[in-house]
Amino acid sequence: MCPATGLVQVIGRKYALRLLTVIGERQSIRFNDLKSVMDDMSSSTLTIRLAELERAALIERQTYSETPPRVEYNLTTEGRKLRQSLFTLSKYASRKSDVSKHLAEE
Repeated sequence: MCPATGLVQVIGRKYALRLLTVIGERQSIRFNDLKSVMDDMSSSTLTIRLAELERAALIERQTYSETPPRVEYNLTTEGRKLRQSLFTLSKYASRKSDVSKHLAEE
């Protein structure tokens, strides 16, 4: 089995890449702020995706003992590395898309 299979299964889930992008754009973000940004995503799906990304060690969850309770999410070092790699992959995909589009026009 390819070593990337598990990672691809996690980040290939609906909303996972978008969550990594949104969390990565900020130092930390609270659940309700994520919910506002991800307005097409149910709270239960958001909770599930966050737990999956946390188990994959791509994000970390920080809980504060306050009233009301406060929870914030941020990228781990591995999450930041993955996010940077995804930027590179995205640039590559854009170039390939341009080449494929050009070839289709000929």
